[in-house]
Amino acid sequence: MRRMLQTALYLALLLVSPCLIGGTVAAEETQPPTESKSPNVYQVDFSVRELEDSKPVNTRNYSLLLQTIPDERVANGRVRAVSRVPIILVEGQVEYQEVGLSIDCGLREQRDRVLLEITFEISDLATPQEEKGLASRPVFRTIRSQVRTGVLAGKPTVVSKVDDTATKRRYELEVTATKVK
Repeated sequence: MRRMLQTALYLALLLVSPCLIGGTVAAEETQPPTESKSPNVYQVDFSVRELEDSKPVNTRNYSLLLQTIPDERVANGRVRAVSRVPIILVEGQVEYQEVGLSIDCGLREQRDRVLLEITFEISDLATPQEEKGLASRPVFRTIRSQVRTGVLAGKPTVVSKVDDTATKRRYELEVTATKVK
């Protein structure tokens, strides 16, 4: 009788074990894949379009190569296309103001998309017609946009549209983040 009970337990264990093994494998397969620990390189292309009355006037293109580093949250890069304009202060002192375009970009990988944090700024001097009636000192204008968004890798995406309040211009920032390595 004891021998028969041992045989029955043995057969039951043989019948149940494939289900247990299959259940374990199935549970492992349904867990989300972990993020890659190897570094990846992304080319991030920025296209800045200037429109006036909804018609394209100018387009400028800028690129960065950003490498993700394991155990670091964000890969950072910046673009500067600026001029330093002298401003005469009291008693002949000179101060310089940067005028032009600046882009700061942070990139982080996520499973099916690229997360971007972008600060985009364009500054310039007002034209003589725009500064009519103002003091004789130069007038600086600035357009700024800060964006946190996710984009699909390799797909161009407009992430910001900003109207210039002093003119009929609009600036659009399009970003494409393409995995290189």
